[in-house]
Amino acid sequence: MPRAPRLERLVLPELETGDATDIAPHSDVELAMFDNVDLAGESAVGVSLVECEIVASNLDDTDFTGARFADSRLTRITAPRFTLARAFLRNVHLADSRIGALDLFDGKVRSMVVENCKIELVNLRGCDVRDVEFRGCIIGELDFGGATVARVSFTACRVETLDVHQAELTDVDLRGLTIGNVHHLDGLRGSTMDTDQAVGLVNHFAAHLGVTLD
Repeated sequence: MPRAPRLERLVLPELETGDATDIAPHSDVELAMFDNVDLAGESAVGVSLVECEIVASNLDDTDFTGARFADSRLTRITAPRFTLARAFLRNVHLADSRIGALDLFDGKVRSMVVENCKIELVNLRGCDVRDVEFRGCIIGELDFGGATVARVSFTACRVETLDVHQAELTDVDLRGLTIGNVHHLDGLRGSTMDTDQAVGLVNHFAAHLGVTLD
């Protein structure tokens, strides 16, 4: 049996009302609530947000490259593109959001819950990912290419395409994930599927092995 994600408990204290201008490049923000802010196209490179909450906000193409999110919650986010390249996320909840591309490539994730989100692309290429749970999510493409992934699980989720090219998976529980197709089947080593999932992907496995099904 795969080991379950080790999720930290997220309990936010009383927060002060923050202003969009607080989220600036390389700034340190703590104990702030951002409600209905518009940061579309803004730079927040290297920002640190600790014990913060962002609600009902527009983060389209906001540049969070190298940012740090810790003990924070993001709810009802709108972002055709959410840029978090090389970011560090620890104990973060992302919920009830609609995102086009969630770009976390070359980043680091420790203890994260993604719940009731619709995301066209989750880009975790080259990421170091540990202890993540996806709940009730609809995902177009989940890209683990070249990532190191440990203790990740899915509950009532669906993905159209799962890419595991050169991924290193440990205790990745796919049993709660409805999968349309898989790219680079060799990368599934270290994951767990149920029998129905395996049967549903039998044509992919056969093609990968060069087996003709008659």
